[in-house]
Amino acid sequence: MSTSAPAPTAGSTATPTVGSTGSTATSTGATVAAPPPAAPAPSPTCFDTTMVGDTTVAGYLSRLPGAARIVDPGIFMGLDGLHLDTTGDQRPCGPVTVRITRFTVRLSHTGSGTVTRPSYSYSPLDTTEVTVGPANGLAPGSAPPATSHCSGVLSVVQLGEPVKDTDLPQRLDLVTPSPAPTAPYHQKVKVTGERQVAAGLALPADAATC
Repeated sequence: MSTSAPAPTAGSTATPTVGSTGSTATSTGATVAAPPPAAPAPSPTCFDTTMVGDTTVAGYLSRLPGAARIVDPGIFMGLDGLHLDTTGDQRPCGPVTVRITRFTVRLSHTGSGTVTRPSYSYSPLDTTEVTVGPANGLAPGSAPPATSHCSGVLSVVQLGEPVKDTDLPQRLDLVTPSPAPTAPYHQKVKVTGERQVAAGLALPADAATC
C-alpha cells in the first residue's frame, strides 16, 4: 500500500533541491525570486602611486599623455613651474610628492668671429619638494628662480635621492626663439636618468649673445 508525503505545516517552506533556480516557495504558494548577483566593482580610473616604488612612479609620470594631444607630455616644467595636464583616466589617485633639483647654468660662447657655439657649465642651486595632482594644474612652489645676465636655471623633476652633476644632460640644445626674445623664456629638456620625470631650462633674454 502506498502512502503520500505529509503536507507542509503552516509557516513552513519547501527547501530547493540541487539544480533548482533558487526561488523560494512561501506558505501561500507564491514564488519569490532570489536577488540578482552583485554588480562587479568599477574599474579604477586613476593610478595608485602609493602601492609602488619610486622608479615605477617616475616611469608612470614621465609617460603620461597630454590632455590635448597624447604626443605631448602630461607633466612638464614651464617658466612658471611644474604642470600636470593629462587625461582624467590617467591621473594619479592622490597627490604625488616629487623633488625638483635646480642648477645654475652659466652661458657663454666659444670660437672666434662668426663661428661660435654655445657652451655652458652647471653649478648646484637648491632642492625643493612639491606636490602635484591628482587634479590638473600648477604645483605650488615649483617655479624656478629668476634668471640673470647670461645665467639660466635648469630644473630636474625626480623621485628619490637628488640628482648629481653627473646625472645631468651632457648636451643642451639651446633654441633661440624668433624673433629674438625681450624677456626670459623657457625650453623643455629631455632627461633619461632613472627616477627622472621631466626637466626644463629657464633662459635669460640675452642667452643667444652671451
